[in-house]
Amino acid sequence: MEQFLLFLLIAIVSFIFKRKSDTNQQKQQEHRELRMPPPVARPIQTYQEDAEETVKPMQEVFPDLSKARSLKEAADILINRTESTVNKKQEELMKKMEELKAEEENHRAKVKVIKKIDDDIKHEQKPEFQFQSNDILKGIVMSEVLGPPRALRPYDRLKRS
Repeated sequence: MEQFLLFLLIAIVSFIFKRKSDTNQQKQQEHRELRMPPPVARPIQTYQEDAEETVKPMQEVFPDLSKARSLKEAADILINRTESTVNKKQEELMKKMEELKAEEENHRAKVKVIKKIDDDIKHEQKPEFQFQSNDILKGIVMSEVLGPPRALRPYDRLKRS
């Protein structure tokens, strides 16, 4: 009978702990699901699909091509259509080129003026220092005469530092 009670007690304790661990696992599972959304299946897009969406049929872009009976006529139609846009772009580029050349000339003129001013500053009269051998000696003597007295400048200061 004691064995039966012991077995029953162990079964009850394990049942309680198993129930707690199951609830903990469920909570962890719910927490993971909240953190990471489930994967969603998306169709794979290829380059061809993107290209098909952006490319329009030639008949929509150039309706005059349907009138052409040969490739040469179609080419002539395309050339005639594009010549005007090419000419416009060329004219715009030429205007831009002229503007840039005029701007370049202005900058070159400014550079010339600045260089001239710089040369004038360089050639201005600079003070000339002409020293003789005894001028340095005179300077040392004058610094001793005009400086503080020797008593206020003890020699110990040099030894301490």
